[in-house]
Amino acid sequence: MKLKKIIPLMYLFIGTLALPQASLSEEKIKVIPLIQSTKGLSSENFNYLEGEPELRLLKVKIPPGFKTPIHTHPSPMLIHVTRGRIKHVRGEEINFFKAGDAFIESNKGGAHYLKNVGKKPAILHVGVVSIVGMPTAINK
Repeated sequence: MKLKKIIPLMYLFIGTLALPQASLSEEKIKVIPLIQSTKGLSSENFNYLEGEPELRLLKVKIPPGFKTPIHTHPSPMLIHVTRGRIKHVRGEEINFFKAGDAFIESNKGGAHYLKNVGKKPAILHVGVVSIVGMPTAINK
């Protein structure tokens, strides 16, 4: 009795071995540039800081409706929105970003704030080119 139950499972297992499998050598790495620029928002140049270099990668989760304090960044940043929709306001300049968008925040860009204008938490991945001991943001 038990053998009758096992035999169909063995055929199923052996059958999957005969199916074509993707060869690892056929798979290729895809590199898709998201952003590249010499300027940040507002067309402001950025510069690298003097001191002991430090790279940071941050995952920022912004609740729905939340507005950050007005702040600046002393270091240049790459921002990739991976979920949600945000509004970026610097003076009279307003930009909207959604999942899949990327932008550069210059360390010379001036004071601004972000607001999650979506109904779910927004997720940003932020790469910071900084120096040891430098804060990521400075509230005004």
